[in-house]
Amino acid sequence: MTIFSTMRRAGIPVLACLLALPALADEPEGLVTGSFGDQPLELIVAPELSGATIIGNYADASLLAAQMEGDQGPVNLELTINGELPAPGEMALTITFARDMGRNWTGDQDSLTLTLEEFTPGDGIVALKGTLTGQVSLRPANETRCALIPTSPGCNNGQVSGGPSSETRPVTFSFDTRLEELD
Repeated sequence: MTIFSTMRRAGIPVLACLLALPALADEPEGLVTGSFGDQPLELIVAPELSGATIIGNYADASLLAAQMEGDQGPVNLELTINGELPAPGEMALTITFARDMGRNWTGDQDSLTLTLEEFTPGDGIVALKGTLTGQVSLRPANETRCALIPTSPGCNNGQVSGGPSSETRPVTFSFDTRLEELD
């Protein structure tokens, strides 16, 4: 047995793994990093709860990302983007902390700025990469309840009596994802 035959036998599994890497790169996945106020967050995109559709120049994408560990407990981030490419005009961001059940932080195109670096389909996967900056506002539990059940006590046809909350936080998030392309 020579050193070359040993290297060849050892190299075959390594070569097989390297050849499989392009196939792995085409799987839906992603990461969202940034800050909520002064709190850093790193969230992993849930590919089974995320996806994108592109029809001509119109794009629609939704991603759900989560951070399970940390001082704040589990955190969910939901981002939806839709409109004409290259600059979709509508977006919505919702951040939910598990310790604050029923209280959601929300923002949209009026309070957030979206910079898309990539929104490209290919082989059933849509590459979505960009940055989101701006302000999110607290949506109190009773406002969420009133949106869902407009006739609840304290609700006035879906609106909370007494007006909306004015509590806001700055946010900055970068995302680099590969989403499943949906029909």
